[in-house]
Amino acid sequence: MTRISAKYLAQRLIISYLTILVIMTLLFVLLHSMPGSFIQTMQSPDMTGEQIERLKEQWGLNEPLWKQYVDFMVNYQTGEFGWSPHWNVPVWNLIERRLPRTVILFGATTITGFMIGPLVGMYLGWWRGTKRDRSIFTGGLIAYSLPSFWIAWLFIWLFSFELDLLPAKYMRTQFPQEVYGTGFEWTAMMAMRDVLWHLALPLLSLTAIGWVGSMLIMRTVMQNVTEQDYVFLARAKGLSERKVMIKHAARNALIPVATGAIVGIAFILDGAVVIENVFNYPGMGNLILDSVLNNDHPTTQAVFFMLAVLLVICRIIQDIAYTYLDPRIKFGEEES
Repeated sequence: MTRISAKYLAQRLIISYLTILVIMTLLFVLLHSMPGSFIQTMQSPDMTGEQIERLKEQWGLNEPLWKQYVDFMVNYQTGEFGWSPHWNVPVWNLIERRLPRTVILFGATTITGFMIGPLVGMYLGWWRGTKRDRSIFTGGLIAYSLPSFWIAWLFIWLFSFELDLLPAKYMRTQFPQEVYGTGFEWTAMMAMRDVLWHLALPLLSLTAIGWVGSMLIMRTVMQNVTEQDYVFLARAKGLSERKVMIKHAARNALIPVATGAIVGIAFILDGAVVIENVFNYPGMGNLILDSVLNNDHPTTQAVFFMLAVLLVICRIIQDIAYTYLDPRIKFGEEES
């Protein structure tokens, strides 16, 4: 039986939709408050005033601000993100190519980090106060305090330059004919292995920091959970320490970890923007920097909008995950 009522789910979807509308409004206000206009990058010194006005008319910039806002809100809700003045292609074409690449990196980092972090935090909370707990906890804090780009450069130096094990840039091998010889042709398995090979260093750089946040939450909660009555009861029943730790203590400790997961995802996504540019990884983070530096407002707006939608979707998934982590949670059901 589902533990989320249809009424509650409908309310969550409405709230998520309103959140997206607010985000869209903030994007419109912030980008239109920036000095200058992307039209300036398209102007040449020999253009006449009439030509500049035609250019503004073409991009809808001669309309009143309220009309630009209404058009912006309607177009974004129908998937019309406009045209990129820098790349001279529809913005959706850019997002269509870049978004799956970021989702691969971002998804792999999230899964890896939230597998390692809670697992390590579970054991540290169970071994609280031991030398093992203090040493791993201190090492995690040191890693958490380091800038992601510094860790990325360190891994590039070690694994790419010193050991020559992993590539330091791009998502796949560039000009494979020059690397593997003329006449070389990709197979599906070879292409997948090549992508994973290039993904290794960015993933390692993000995971090196990403696991610590969930570890800290899990460790603290596990320390509190071990003093609960149901843990003592499980021990009194003669259950093994491993079963008590995993089945009884850890499952309840995972709920606050899931609560902090959405914040952790935001930080991972923020780090992915930096990491993508360090490794020249062709994802959304790389696209954000290029569009901002080139004053490409339509692309910048669309990229931030898509990333915000991704976080809102993660928030809905988080609510659903609660009900499976704790059967006592019944969203939207009236108490008897």
